[in-house]
Amino acid sequence: MKLLLASSGFTNEAIIEACERLVGKPRSDINFIVINEAIKGETGDMRWFAETLFEIVNNFGGKMEFIDLQAHSLEHVQERIAANDVIFCFGGNADYLAEVFRKTGFDQILPSILEDKVWVGSSAGSCVLGYKESKAISEKVFQEVQCTDHYLEIVPLVFLPHLHGWFQFGEKEVLQESEVVNVPVYALSDQAALVIIDDKMPQIVGEDYIIAENGNIATSLEVF
Repeated sequence: MKLLLASSGFTNEAIIEACERLVGKPRSDINFIVINEAIKGETGDMRWFAETLFEIVNNFGGKMEFIDLQAHSLEHVQERIAANDVIFCFGGNADYLAEVFRKTGFDQILPSILEDKVWVGSSAGSCVLGYKESKAISEKVFQEVQCTDHYLEIVPLVFLPHLHGWFQFGEKEVLQESEVVNVPVYALSDQAALVIIDDKMPQIVGEDYIIAENGNIATSLEVF
């Protein structure tokens, strides 16, 4: 399993280089398959969607295709993923994304897919692989009505995106969150990403992040 969990895609060179290292190919040859289900649960200005697409187009030279989990069979989905190097999962509404994964059965085949493919998450695409944040964070910080109590729980952490960015929260809220959930809380700015390889401890790339567990701030995190 090789995961690159970003707050907002390929925003800097460190995150791009981390993707190269995980895939084991130069960026000019890396092929992407994009999952953008989470955006279907959003409303309003989605200029960020185009901006994130351009980050892929401008920094990687392989092909890029989209896969619609709700329009195709699981067999077709697996076939298309097998033909690419990286699964890029866009941000948007994480609760809706988790619902789509479950309704289509994608959640059942994802663990086996992750044995061979690199997953790059952006915002909701990172959140959904971990544990669900508390209701307080959902409603007060993300300003969303909580529609599910569980994400996929593939990795034992809560991922909070857009630290010091889109959402107004900081160290106080992260500490409080770590007191009410049973796993570490990783709050990342748009300039940072987590690297998780198999069952090893997460590593960090980029800058501006807060990690907390049981009401305490983590003092160090290995750089990937």
